[in-house]
Amino acid sequence: MKKYNQFMILQWLVFLPLILPLSIISGILQGVKHAVQDLFEQIMNDVSHPLIHEDNPDSFA
Repeated sequence: MKKYNQFMILQWLVFLPLILPLSIISGILQGVKHAVQDLFEQIMNDVSHPLIHEDNPDSFA
């Protein structure tokens, strides 16, 4: 039968409750940052292009 390292088990029991929430929060913050960055790039892309009006013969709308 395999002998388990009791100190390693103790380290997992102590540090897992600290590491897991931090990693979840870090992932959430990175996701929000990426979403806001994509949103800002899309807004800038939409604003920088000229509008096509209905009276324009080149309009496809």
